[in-house]
Amino acid sequence: MKTVAIINLKGGVAKTTTAVSLAELLAEGDKRRKRSGSRVLLFDNDKQGNASRIFGAYEREQEAGACRIIKTGRIAGNIRDTEVENMDIVTCNYFMELAELAIKADQEHAQHDRYKTALGEVSGQYDFCIIDNPPDLGMNVINAMVAADEIIIPVCLDAYSLDGLEELVEQINQIRALNPKTRLAGVLITDYEKSDTSEAAESWIRAKSGCPVFSQKIRHSKKAKDATFYRLTPLHYSIRSGAAQDYKAFAAEYVQKFGGPAAVERS
Repeated sequence: MKTVAIINLKGGVAKTTTAVSLAELLAEGDKRRKRSGSRVLLFDNDKQGNASRIFGAYEREQEAGACRIIKTGRIAGNIRDTEVENMDIVTCNYFMELAELAIKADQEHAQHDRYKTALGEVSGQYDFCIIDNPPDLGMNVINAMVAADEIIIPVCLDAYSLDGLEELVEQINQIRALNPKTRLAGVLITDYEKSDTSEAAESWIRAKSGCPVFSQKIRHSKKAKDATFYRLTPLHYSIRSGAAQDYKAFAAEYVQKFGGPAAVERS
């Protein structure tokens, strides 16, 4: 199983939309490119639970799966089905705040590798685990980075996002002390609108940021934002929208560059 964490320290850069779209596209496969669907575990690691809400799995009154996993390091009983074929989900909710307090108080056991340990229990059951993260560096995000094989950073082309990119890359480099195998798969430009400023920012990030950058950009799309009100992914809300088509192209680029089980046609 390949574990991919979607991370940015800034909010509003389409982290959740990227995570759920990539997970859904990997699970569904791509008939045009003769790529069959992969077995995918979507791991909602954000206390807002937006990924959980999109797939009708949000739990309001009780501790969600991610909260129990970070406290125990065990995943058994914390995975739920979704209506998407080949895709299951670990949910999250506001109980994550209490869970983080609990593990910080636990001085007898390691705090940083609980997701890694838990995901090891199901590594043979899934091809991919896609982790959606909040815009911070809490213990749950550190756990996600320690568990990750690859990290994808969605970025909007504004000064605040670009400033935060350098800090996040520094954090990724520090995490390698705990997880030497993790790597930055690339920066994904999201909410793209063509202008002189955005073109200059794109040129800088591709040439001077020192980060790998995906060729595919995700265009600004009103329908993508509308989809959030209906708790749908862009692909299910409007498959013909620019954002939906861009995410399909991005998923294809990701598989082509990084392979994994999804790149192999099942017999």
